[in-house]
Amino acid sequence: MARSKSVEIAGVVVAGWIVLEFLLRRGLVSAAAAVGVEPLLADYLVLAIGFPLIAAVLSRYALGHGQTRNSWGWEWGLRSLGMGVLAAVVGFGLLAGAAQIDAALFGLEETSGAFAEELTGAFEATPALAVLFLVGNGIVAPIAEEQVWRGIVQTELVDDRGVAAGIGVTAVLFALKHVIVDLSIVRLTSLLTLAVLFGIVRHRWGTASSTVTHVLLNTISSASIVAVALL
Repeated sequence: MARSKSVEIAGVVVAGWIVLEFLLRRGLVSAAAAVGVEPLLADYLVLAIGFPLIAAVLSRYALGHGQTRNSWGWEWGLRSLGMGVLAAVVGFGLLAGAAQIDAALFGLEETSGAFAEELTGAFEATPALAVLFLVGNGIVAPIAEEQVWRGIVQTELVDDRGVAAGIGVTAVLFALKHVIVDLSIVRLTSLLTLAVLFGIVRHRWGTASSTVTHVLLNTISSASIVAVALL
């Protein structure tokens, strides 16, 4: 059976994101460390600048292959904003349970402790890193990810394979993207849980809503990390 155009577009965009992010976050960060640049600074610059560039390249590809801006679901309004906020509240509850599963399966607590120690030293030495982390990880990266993964990929897969399959496959691919780039499975349950939530919110209320949810979850989580590291 011939592969559909929708699946082809989704596949290229997924592969493109993974390859580009891996090159930037692994290749560029390693190169920065080799010349004496703080690796966290390079990583956070990738989040703040590299992610929007990746999203722009892949969005241009999607437009060039038949997708339209209207299909991305960026309709803003009080309803989309409100549902995004409500979904974020639900997301924190789901995340608490998913994190317990990750801790039991993959030792998430030990990994998080080591990560917190690393950030504490870096943020104390360079407070500007904390601000860049909040902006990049809390705001910019979620917007770029929602545009590509829910706006482009999920749109194509839902149109071609139906709602359940489209949301489910997108969620799995989104979680696997993090596993590949992070070279770690310790957050797998949490990532899958949030990815399904984002997918449902996007399908029901639009990408604007899922972006609000994603930004709130990331920003509050990032702010908590900064607070623990610096206070």
